[in-house]
Amino acid sequence: MGRPTTVKKPEETKPNPWPFRLWLISIIGFVLVLSNIVTAWSVKHVLASGGARFTEAQSAIVLGIANFPNNTKQAMLQLVSILNDEPTQLLIEKSEAEKPHWKRLFPSAEDDGYLLLSGVHRGDKQAAISLIRIRDGEVLARWLPDWDEVLRQTRKTKYSNVTRTNILPVHPILLADGDVVFNTWETMARVGVCDSKPKWVLGEIMHHSNELDYNGNIWAPSLATDAFPDNPWLTEQIRDDALAEVSPDGKLLRKVSFAKILRDNGLEALMLGTKGLRLHDDPIHLNQITVADKTTDHWQRGDLLLSSRNMSTIFLYRPSTQKIIWYKTGPWMNQHSAAFVGDHQISVFDNNVYANDKPSNLRSFVAPDSINRVMVYDFKTAQVSEPYAELLAEAKPISVTQGRAQILEDGGLFIEETNFGRHLRFSKDKMLWSRINDYDDERIGRVAWSRYLTAEEVAEPLKAISNLNCNGKK
Repeated sequence: MGRPTTVKKPEETKPNPWPFRLWLISIIGFVLVLSNIVTAWSVKHVLASGGARFTEAQSAIVLGIANFPNNTKQAMLQLVSILNDEPTQLLIEKSEAEKPHWKRLFPSAEDDGYLLLSGVHRGDKQAAISLIRIRDGEVLARWLPDWDEVLRQTRKTKYSNVTRTNILPVHPILLADGDVVFNTWETMARVGVCDSKPKWVLGEIMHHSNELDYNGNIWAPSLATDAFPDNPWLTEQIRDDALAEVSPDGKLLRKVSFAKILRDNGLEALMLGTKGLRLHDDPIHLNQITVADKTTDHWQRGDLLLSSRNMSTIFLYRPSTQKIIWYKTGPWMNQHSAAFVGDHQISVFDNNVYANDKPSNLRSFVAPDSINRVMVYDFKTAQVSEPYAELLAEAKPISVTQGRAQILEDGGLFIEETNFGRHLRFSKDKMLWSRINDYDDERIGRVAWSRYLTAEEVAEPLKAISNLNCNGKK
């Protein structure tokens, strides 16, 4: 007999999974797009006048959903910081920031001043404040705020985004008794050198600059909501900055809407007439309030020099009459740090950028080789000059969204290149020192509007600190 014939079964054909996957992806994509449309529509009607379709509780839920991606990102960044036990969100990669022309020339025996450094220090796990003697680099005092307590007392708003892992002590003021006052972009606080617990935390949104006046009170930008009583829709759409005066013991003495000041002075078009409004638009962005400490031919004691970044405009405002007595738009663009110089000039740190994008996005400069500038406006001649142009051309500061400039009594210049953690000090004709806020070999610690102080300015605070006997807690 022959061998039996084996009948080969036909191979089973496996189903192709891709039609199903494509169908599933299409459905998910459609749901996501539809969700975005519904969320955007919902947010619009929550924020805009006429959003009465929602109850207050429903509005909160909608806004919470809209903020979910950002909240998730913040939570992940905080988790990374906790796992690494370091302030990840306050560090800058040197590979992204450092430029070939940077120099490390610090300390400097030629400079008898002091650096009140605000930011993340080498080896620290949080942002702090240090008083550094420039001639030898010695740290004479340190303030380590209890950030958990500061945040606990901070009033949250729809503009809030400060957390335990990204909080900074912005633009600290060194008081005569050795305390410091600073803001966090969301509040203002006072901390002593011996105790990290805040002596007070102000229950108001405070941001950007902090400046003392001749009475010892503090002026800083805040927020207001009373500029448009005749138009609730604009009240919801526009972030309205305010001028706030705070006493040294943390009491709000007054707060005035800047949008209302503009309206009352016939300058509404500067704020509202230059571009179409978006939800939560920020047409003002007040970033500096400087108080005149004497009367001259061009201003009176108590007048306020105001810098509006998003209008590229500097204003001179007289609170006693509620009048804007002078203003100028440009040639600076998206500027910071306006200050009185002598009796007839003001200085302006000109970021010289057309956009306010990511701090590292150098495409914000009009030309690829553009840099920050320091401009001086002369009220006598109505002319603008750049007395430090040659020095800055060599140092090449390129801070996009922040920055400080201080013309000193000796005619020198101090600059903070905030976005990249660099401080520069010039005499009239040369660089005296350059300090990079190195955190470790690979990263730079962020800085937050540090100050240059003279020996005269620190004499009384240092004496007070030396008498405190903090048992090594300085």
